[in-house]
Amino acid sequence: MQIFDRISSLIDAPDCQAAIEDARALLLQFGQKSDALTHAIDEFLLDLMTLAFIVECYGRGFELLARTLARRRLAKVRLLSEGSIPPERNDAQSLLLTGYRAAFRYSDEGN
Repeated sequence: MQIFDRISSLIDAPDCQAAIEDARALLLQFGQKSDALTHAIDEFLLDLMTLAFIVECYGRGFELLARTLARRRLAKVRLLSEGSIPPERNDAQSLLLTGYRAAFRYSDEGN
């Protein structure tokens, strides 16, 4: 199973806290290739923590949007890690212009 498939499956895991730790451990494999990738990983982990908070406070009926956002952030991490966005263009505008459609394609695979 590919690393991103494993992380994506963690978004739907019943134990959100364990999923956060597992995702963090898997994402450490990327190291600090670029500031943009490091920032994208941080955003993804924050969204996963937000998901855990929503599930803990409000139950399982309210987490759909948080799961969707986490999938989209994971797609951004995937694009940056694969080099789909050139290093000199790893800013937010370039992501929107060159990779946003691909990010949605990747994130919709898990839905």
